[in-house]
Amino acid sequence: MRKWSLALIGIILLMGCAARTPSLVKTEVIPETLLVHLELAERYLVDNNPRGALNKLLEIESQAKGYARYHFDLGLVYMALGETKLAQKSMLAAVKIKPDYGEAWNNLGIIYLKVKDIKQAQECFQRALSLLTYRTPEYPALNLARLYEEKGDRAKAKEYARISIQKNWRYVPAYLFLARLLTEENQVEESKAVLEEGVKASPDNPVIVLEYAKSLLRLGQEEQAKRWFKEIIKNHAKSEESKVARDYLEFLP
Repeated sequence: MRKWSLALIGIILLMGCAARTPSLVKTEVIPETLLVHLELAERYLVDNNPRGALNKLLEIESQAKGYARYHFDLGLVYMALGETKLAQKSMLAAVKIKPDYGEAWNNLGIIYLKVKDIKQAQECFQRALSLLTYRTPEYPALNLARLYEEKGDRAKAKEYARISIQKNWRYVPAYLFLARLLTEENQVEESKAVLEEGVKASPDNPVIVLEYAKSLLRLGQEEQAKRWFKEIIKNHAKSEESKVARDYLEFLP
């Protein structure tokens, strides 16, 4: 069975998609003895060791099964191991215990999307997006954008990409997604404008800077593009984007 990216699981934990949001911490008080196991399991996940995480979680199953965070972490572990049905079961348990658990709703939507259950995925993403206590609503908004693109509704896809940006103006993936759709529709000026806003929001992100430089090239603005390629090389010399920027500069006059 196909596994989810371990890097993605790590990002979910590190960027606050795990059960560490203010809403959950305030309403779910977990005993210190269990908390130690949960945090260690989460660390195993971040370190790309889902089996180690699973062992830690199973050690406390009988004591921790009443806590949403336990089931959420277990769901992430099963996602990392490619166990889709078990991941789904765990995320469902998490939202049953805590119906306003935005992170669990969002990840449950990802699971449904993985198995092509578009209707259920959409409902989960919408539920996550509707929760005012969910501190990263840009994630389900962009997931809805991707879902609508898969359905062939590009207008809705662009709408939700813009919502994602509105929810978090520094969320680079939303800028990249929206700009790609616009470029594919030959709206190159609009795409450049989106990427320019993305660069303003995250000037130290070489991915968005590279895409912005490429958009300038598409518009024939070679001198400006060269300046941004050089910025990438200067500020991110060891990155993959730097290598690409060098390749572009070699072929520009």
